[in-house]
Amino acid sequence: MRPIALALTLLVLTAGCETSSDPFLFGIGGSGGAAITQAQATGDWSFTVTKTNGTSCSTGALADGSVLTAHLDVGTDGTLNSSTSSWRSSSGIVFPLAGAVGLSDGHTDLHLSGGSGSGTGMELIGTTSSGGTFTGTLTDPDPGLFPMFGSGVCQYTTAGAKA
Repeated sequence: MRPIALALTLLVLTAGCETSSDPFLFGIGGSGGAAITQAQATGDWSFTVTKTNGTSCSTGALADGSVLTAHLDVGTDGTLNSSTSSWRSSSGIVFPLAGAVGLSDGHTDLHLSGGSGSGTGMELIGTTSSGGTFTGTLTDPDPGLFPMFGSGVCQYTTAGAKA
């Protein structure tokens, strides 16, 4: 009797997961955002960073309150057009930008490159809203690359707004 009850329990849980739009069991985790249109995601954005306590940031890291600006040219599938998308550091230098915005949920994963052949870059992950705001985390460096600013791994709480 016990194996039958276990099998039925697993069947119910599996069926519940298969019919849910949430990719995680019981609604725990996931990206948690609402749908956003291509037009709402495309445009000029500013991102303000605040260093997260406990990271191994060194001198040369971005100062709290630093603003990075970006131009996102989002395709119909949410992928950024890397030839027309770019980001600008707080010092004004323009760099390549790649990544995607999930149009169904606003989940955003952007890769801020340090330029061709530099081997440096950062990753910005979070949620973009249809109201023109962003919340997430900037990590310097992007996994597998070298830091853009300072040395070691720096993480920043990031708030963004569409211009």
